[in-house]
Amino acid sequence: MRRFLFVISCLALIASSVIAEDTKITFVTDWKAQAEHGGFYQAVAKGYYKKRGLDVTIRQGGPQSDNPRLLAAGAIDIALTSNNFQPINLLAAGADTKVVMAVFQKDPQVFMVHPENPANSIAEMKDMPIFIADSAIGTIWPWLEAKFGFTDKQIRKYTYSLAPWLVNKGTVQEGYLSSEPFTAKQAGIDPKVFLLADEGYLGYAAMVTVRGEFIRKSPEVVRKFVEATIEGWQDYLYNDPVPANALILNDNPEATEELLAYSIKTMKSANIVGTGGDIGQIDPARWNRFYREMSALGVFPSNLDVRKAFTTEFLPSSVKTDTKTE
Repeated sequence: MRRFLFVISCLALIASSVIAEDTKITFVTDWKAQAEHGGFYQAVAKGYYKKRGLDVTIRQGGPQSDNPRLLAAGAIDIALTSNNFQPINLLAAGADTKVVMAVFQKDPQVFMVHPENPANSIAEMKDMPIFIADSAIGTIWPWLEAKFGFTDKQIRKYTYSLAPWLVNKGTVQEGYLSSEPFTAKQAGIDPKVFLLADEGYLGYAAMVTVRGEFIRKSPEVVRKFVEATIEGWQDYLYNDPVPANALILNDNPEATEELLAYSIKTMKSANIVGTGGDIGQIDPARWNRFYREMSALGVFPSNLDVRKAFTTEFLPSSVKTDTKTE
């Protein structure tokens, strides 16, 4: 009898250990590890995922990253999509995915010019050559054409090197507020920087996007991931970022302590992520305005129900907004 009870006890311990095992998640970012991913790394480093029963591995992206395609194909379950265009394009293609939180309340995309360049606004950059990434040509470019009268003859290919812009003082450089201006300053140039969001560009950026099948199968896992990520971003920006930075530098040796510090300072000063209760916020009315504006420019089909591209159900009540669209 004692042996029987001992065996039963052992089996119960084994079963409980299996039940208690953390849920493994691989989260794929949209670029090499950087401060713009700091909240995710902080949530790993400080155990915010772990305390919710999640074993999260961050897989960094790069120039060849194509998270929308991987999500649509079912190759990954949860990833970062870079801007509003990607999830809406997924919706248009019939992919079963949803945005569950928006990290960047302002898209950090900027245009910058040399200090002696006469342009003092984006409108004044009309007819100037602009170094711009391929990914931006099908996204922000139609908006720039409609709003400022830009034309395709201005486009110059941006290959993620500032060298061509540095030696051509009459040109414009696309970039991220928290990155390219720092590189320019390191090269001895203090650029004039213009944030597209300040000129009326409505898009979110750095959005956590999840396959619909995963949401339906594991809604509590998604909820815990969102909660931990919001806690990670709050801690990274407003407490000590060193734990996350150590992981970032390990994943991406090209990053530097100076760049990370600059990026954090810039994200905070420009309120890119938000503060406290609005971190992760998704505003359905804003999505609807963005969709209407871009579909009017022919970027999207005009018959989409954009509400299917996102959900607010996993956001804490403190960051939820009215679920009605305009």
